[in-house]
Amino acid sequence: MFAALLFRVRCAWHGAVTLGSARKIDTIGRMVPSRTGRLVDALAQVLASLVLLATLLAWLVPAAQASAQCPDGAPLVRHGPVDQIQEAESRVLLRHALVGSTASDAGAAADLPVHDAVRREELESVLARIRITWPDRAAITARSPWEPGTLILDLEPALGEAIMAALAARGASAPFCTAHAAFDILNRDVGLRAITAYPNLPNLVRIQFDPDRDVPGVGARYAALDGVVAAMPDAHMGDGPGIQALHANGDWFLVFRDAWGDCPSGCLFSELHFFVADENRIARIDSEDAARMEAFSDILAARGWRTR
Repeated sequence: MFAALLFRVRCAWHGAVTLGSARKIDTIGRMVPSRTGRLVDALAQVLASLVLLATLLAWLVPAAQASAQCPDGAPLVRHGPVDQIQEAESRVLLRHALVGSTASDAGAAADLPVHDAVRREELESVLARIRITWPDRAAITARSPWEPGTLILDLEPALGEAIMAALAARGASAPFCTAHAAFDILNRDVGLRAITAYPNLPNLVRIQFDPDRDVPGVGARYAALDGVVAAMPDAHMGDGPGIQALHANGDWFLVFRDAWGDCPSGCLFSELHFFVADENRIARIDSEDAARMEAFSDILAARGWRTR
């Protein structure tokens, strides 16, 4: 506004100069307006710089004040998505592996941490030996059903508004808190890294946290909080080839699933290949024999895969 006013003043002054020139004012008289015009230019530049500085302060000061309001240990959260790191195949398999040693616990949720170096080396060795021995299976890779360390939260309006207000008050990356104590504590516990808001869906947000965390387990904890309607994995769309592993009694049971034919809609055709491996041996199991083995039945039931 002030810059526009100065511009109008300067234009009016130059108009006067033109009129004065027409009346043949002397040389000294013509130099004075020129110097004044340069002064007006300088003042306009200073004013523009002050406006820019005020704009930056208006953005930075609330972010600093909001960050100062968060308690020590509040997670440093990015407003917007962070890139996912491409996971090694052994980590994907461990993340979704089944475990079992008896009929009572076969097919239970995995207790094989993805950072278990011994298990990862075992799996990497098994996968390499299968692909060397049966190269026709080399193109089939493990496929995660959802993004690691990611949930979609459906929120009640009060919590949704608190999250939007907290994001608006902070910069692109800053300590994050909402004054909803249980929600803030859980965010810190799971290593919250980023929140992405959906402009047309104010009560829906996408959160990203420590990628080593168990997604369904973390989702259950969020879903139990007041203010959270539902917490859902960010599922990959469609279907495709994949591998599922089960660890029982020191052996790895693996099913390689080849799939093709309109896989974005669910794959029209599929073919299953069964393997059992330990440190010293790998055996390919015939489909009829695999159908009578409990470990393979548990894998097929858990993944919803069928022989056809």
